[in-house]
Amino acid sequence: MLKIAIFNAKADVGATTTALNLGAAWQRQHKPVLLIDMDPQARLTETYKHIGLDLQKHLFRFYQSDTPLLELIQPLRNGLPLITANKELMNVDSQFGRGPAALKRLAVGLAKLQPTHAEYAVLMDCFSGIGVISLSAVFASDLVLVPVSADYLSIHSAVKVDKALNALEPVLKRRIQRRFLLTRADKRKEMTAEVAQEMRRLFGNEVLLTQISEHAALAECARMGQHVFEYDAASAGARDYMTLYFELQDVIKKLPLSTS
Repeated sequence: MLKIAIFNAKADVGATTTALNLGAAWQRQHKPVLLIDMDPQARLTETYKHIGLDLQKHLFRFYQSDTPLLELIQPLRNGLPLITANKELMNVDSQFGRGPAALKRLAVGLAKLQPTHAEYAVLMDCFSGIGVISLSAVFASDLVLVPVSADYLSIHSAVKVDKALNALEPVLKRRIQRRFLLTRADKRKEMTAEVAQEMRRLFGNEVLLTQISEHAALAECARMGQHVFEYDAASAGARDYMTLYFELQDVIKKLPLSTS
């Protein structure tokens, strides 16, 4: 089982867009994938709630009553499996604290999925804040994918995330593998090139070559309750996410994957 936490402490950088469309790219390559909405704002869930999801089966049930993750998985009409979120996830910090047990809880839950989902990639769409929910995804992950929008303020957020991950490494006693993904790029603008250059100066080869450009199809597909391949598989947005999928396959081959 491969586990990827899609996380940035800054909102509106394209994390949910990336979770959905990267998951769809995985599916189009006939690879099993599971999406987990770990954001109390439930943006990923909102995209598909109109299709008859059982909104009582959500991730907080796992934290609140130890409901197995397997029982919370719901298939979307496009075949993608999803564990939904709702605003109750905001209560995880206050109810369960920030101790090791709370931070490792998701990893334990995912380990119990291993017998039935060993070949799956699990993509976790994280809350844009450094709290128990996001950190538990980081603790459980083999790779942290950090979307960074192509603006100068996002560079500061990327540095903040990098420092937070470095601070967690002594606790985990391992390197937290990470890759930075430039999103909302516009190759016509000088700022995009400058942000990419500065990101490479700061993080070197941890910055992915793939860039997700600003495309109308990416904005429209979510509004229509679809991923980009459903909306327009020939669009530039679809091509960007398929390119990301293939680049990540090369990254994954070099990862020291956990056994769970």
